[in-house]
Amino acid sequence: MARIKVYRAINVTKQEVYHGISENVEKRKNGFHCKGGTKALKHWDCSTDKIIWKEVSQHNIQKKASKKAHDFEKEYKHHKGFANIKTAGK
Repeated sequence: MARIKVYRAINVTKQEVYHGISENVEKRKNGFHCKGGTKALKHWDCSTDKIIWKEVSQHNIQKKASKKAHDFEKEYKHHKGFANIKTAGK
């Protein structure tokens, strides 16, 4: 069974933090997100913005990974006060 990863993308340039889920974080950051495929990140420019990508947890079930990512959206506090990007969901 594939592991679903929760990841944190910190856009230092825009001073924003995004939490997402994926089986393949590299594919997300090098493809979908950087090609405007994520509505919440359309204003990010992966070619010029400084973005730090971190895997923060792994789960066997997508529902649990999604809940964890949404919990991070609500609760994560970046040490420099960067804004958390809120997405649809619970």
